[in-house]
Amino acid sequence: MSNKKLSVLGVIAVLMAALAVIQSRINQNVNAADFSSASLIGGLQIDAVSAVSVTGSNTEEAVTLNRSQSGFVVAGLDNYPADTSKINSVINSCLDIRTHDKVTDNPDNHADLKVTGETARYQVAFLDADGGEIVGVLISETDEKGAAFARLSSENEVYSIQSPPWIPTGAMDFVDAQLLQVPQDQMASVAVQTGSDTYILTATEDGSDVQLKDMPAGKQFKETAYKSVFGALNSVRFEDVLSDKNTSEDVVFDSSYICKLKDKTVYKLALGKKDDMVYVKISAEYMGKTPTKAQGVESEEQLKEKEAILLAIDAVKQFTQKHSGWVYQVSSFNAENLTKPLSDILEDVPEAEEVDTAAPVGAVE
Repeated sequence: MSNKKLSVLGVIAVLMAALAVIQSRINQNVNAADFSSASLIGGLQIDAVSAVSVTGSNTEEAVTLNRSQSGFVVAGLDNYPADTSKINSVINSCLDIRTHDKVTDNPDNHADLKVTGETARYQVAFLDADGGEIVGVLISETDEKGAAFARLSSENEVYSIQSPPWIPTGAMDFVDAQLLQVPQDQMASVAVQTGSDTYILTATEDGSDVQLKDMPAGKQFKETAYKSVFGALNSVRFEDVLSDKNTSEDVVFDSSYICKLKDKTVYKLALGKKDDMVYVKISAEYMGKTPTKAQGVESEEQLKEKEAILLAIDAVKQFTQKHSGWVYQVSSFNAENLTKPLSDILEDVPEAEEVDTAAPVGAVE
């Protein structure tokens, strides 16, 4: 073999060796990166989860979310349906936790790192049908650099994590607390009955204002309080909920607020008070005519009108089914607008000032 060929082979050998070293380093870096950013929870069979328990450092009791036929329910709220998106958010937040450095595997250090049941900021447990823990996660407080510590409840290893999740820890955090959100331009009238007062507010024909049916002589609206009553369903939220059967007998539902929409949907609220709290039972009804089967060919406009009616009827059924059997405690702000007496929205019409038409003294006749 010539010296020239030997030189070429030597160069090739050196290049191959260099490539092998580079490849080895690349593999080492990839493996180290994979290890340092591994999932804290290796895997979780969601179908096997029958309950989720969430405890926060600022809460006295754990929030228990039990699986039902249609999703999850909040045990501490008489098994009120949980908001699916909020449950999914907690599950995904836990599954997305990525570990960085292993800090310790000595359980004596857990309390100082705030990853014990007594010191953790969050403790989340996924339970099976028998109440046994499938997997549990403990997360410490976040430091000023946005880092925290975490470990599995069944393991001693503690890892540092970046961008730790925020996890809700109150029972009300897991429900959709928005009862109603009715745009005012969809409303036709409101009937309020509270104490001995009964009155009806209606939208003007062009929808630009509100008027009182049978306005008493010598009276007028007091500032804008009447608008707050008419628009009370713009946003109604609840602060607590309990089943109808667990409602105290001391709550007497002796007031009502009935809102009729332009599409013939009617929302009915029965209100009762105990101490300083106001409770609401709510339902809906469709007061229009139900479409019948057409005898001939319908126009596009008729079809759209029929579709709108059928959608309204379906929405009413779903609304009533969702809220049937539940009693809601509403905020004092909502309660005030839903139960405002007539005297709070009316005032006397000011008397016209008398004009002195007598000739001033010294005037020339």
